[in-house]
Amino acid sequence: MGKWYNLEKIDANPDGGICASIVVPPNSLWFSGHFPGNPILPAIAQLAIVHDLVELACGRGVIPQTVNRVKFRRIIKPGEIVNIVVTPIKDNEMTYSFKLAVNGEMACKGSMKTAKSINIEGVSKN
Repeated sequence: MGKWYNLEKIDANPDGGICASIVVPPNSLWFSGHFPGNPILPAIAQLAIVHDLVELACGRGVIPQTVNRVKFRRIIKPGEIVNIVVTPIKDNEMTYSFKLAVNGEMACKGSMKTAKSINIEGVSKN
């Protein structure tokens, strides 16, 4: 899990998904230059949180392959509680839909296709 956000709550769903609440503190480096005087959580940071939760749902390390149909609808500010739902998509192995919301308002949604991570220790670089 990321060290730059606080996992406030996490629950497993019967469908193999995860519901979580996180907070990104105001002193997170993500806010340092994005944007001075009006900090917002960058899209890549939101997707990194989703990736962390997908790994928890899978029970192993995964590599994001693609993100699809991603819509960013609301700015996430420092210190806001973000509620996240990650759900496996039936008949689409290793693909998860996700939704991020703040105060019941949709902030971001989409899907993430993943692949199993591989161990490359001992692989020759010749």
